[in-house]
Amino acid sequence: MTNRRTLLQLAGLTGAGAVLGACDSGTAAKPEPPRGDLLIVETEAGLSVVDSGTGRATLPAAPSIVTGDSGRLVRTEWTGKGTKLATYRLPGGEVVAGGLVRDKLEARVVSADGRLVALASPAGPRSRTTIAVADGSGERTRVDLPGNLDPEAFDVTGQYLFVLDYLPPTAPDRYRVRALNLRSGALEPLHTRAKAVLPPGAEEEMRGQGRQAVYDPGRQQLFTLYTHQPDHLHSRDLLAGARDGAPHVHAFVHTLHLGQRWAYCIDLPEPFGMRAAERHAIALSGDGRRLCVVDAVTGTVAVIDPDALNVLSTMPLAAPTGEGPATAAFTADGRRLVVGGGDKVVVMPMGTSDQPTRWSTGSRVRGLALLNGTEKVYVGQDGAVTAHDLTTGRQLARTGVPGLVSVRQVVAR
Repeated sequence: MTNRRTLLQLAGLTGAGAVLGACDSGTAAKPEPPRGDLLIVETEAGLSVVDSGTGRATLPAAPSIVTGDSGRLVRTEWTGKGTKLATYRLPGGEVVAGGLVRDKLEARVVSADGRLVALASPAGPRSRTTIAVADGSGERTRVDLPGNLDPEAFDVTGQYLFVLDYLPPTAPDRYRVRALNLRSGALEPLHTRAKAVLPPGAEEEMRGQGRQAVYDPGRQQLFTLYTHQPDHLHSRDLLAGARDGAPHVHAFVHTLHLGQRWAYCIDLPEPFGMRAAERHAIALSGDGRRLCVVDAVTGTVAVIDPDALNVLSTMPLAAPTGEGPATAAFTADGRRLVVGGGDKVVVMPMGTSDQPTRWSTGSRVRGLALLNGTEKVYVGQDGAVTAHDLTTGRQLARTGVPGLVSVRQVVAR
């Protein structure tokens, strides 16, 4: 079983020296290229913020974690005496908080407002876990608990930390979600949707790989897409299913209410979860009205009611072809779902009879980001991010980004 997120040992921010050039008396200085939109990108060296006009990194690449709205970024540095924290405001990259935590721990989760950071023991099978919570002044809470625990999210008050509890701890093949009371240091079961506390032994145990997560601030709910296996399914896995008692389910959306501390699984029908995890994607519209899951291999979209927490319908998508991760995002008005995969981008109207459009990028899609209020989409490709007209696919600009893994977000200056 694989973990929900790719775990990184975080490194400190490296300085970016200014480059000064001298001009001969007879040579005019080259004009500076115009500044462009700011791209939050993931590279092989970690997260970075890049100016799409100049190609320069306004925040150099380093392993990092970000808030759900990509408004703040957290990095750590081992000093030999403790773990130093630094929080940056995005997209500008200004340092807004810092602190020091005892021992060498890895940052796992940052609260929605960027105020709290949860750090934990290095990832991997283990029988005990140390978890520390820090704010701008440094460490504020620390617990050492039996089990293999991984921080998942803070509740909206900052008094609870949701964790994945892997079972059995040293050779996990399943997990459950629990709430860590940061005041008492005790692990507590979640509630049901009816706000009743789950009795001992009734906590649901699940299997799978966390593919992507989206946060709905209006409902205070975190939606995480899980698929049963990262690569392929053996016969024994097909019989087991992603959740106990549901052998027909191989993918689901785990809904975690960060205010009321309950969890609920939205089971997805076949073919979801039958193909590679990376070929699935989840997207939530900006107004919170539409939640969709995409299977880019079979070209299937599941439309989910984020209030009733059930699948309303499935519909076909002009399936992207080729290898590589799928990615999906809604336009600002929620009326179009944009899906990338292989070397194709599909723009799918939602709730209308309009036909989808489909165009090629020329190389494998490595994430996409929509610029609000415009018809512009930024598409990650091999070593670059390209800007395209959303309707026609016409390339508008290209920004080189060596070692690009994915483009995460775009912010207009």
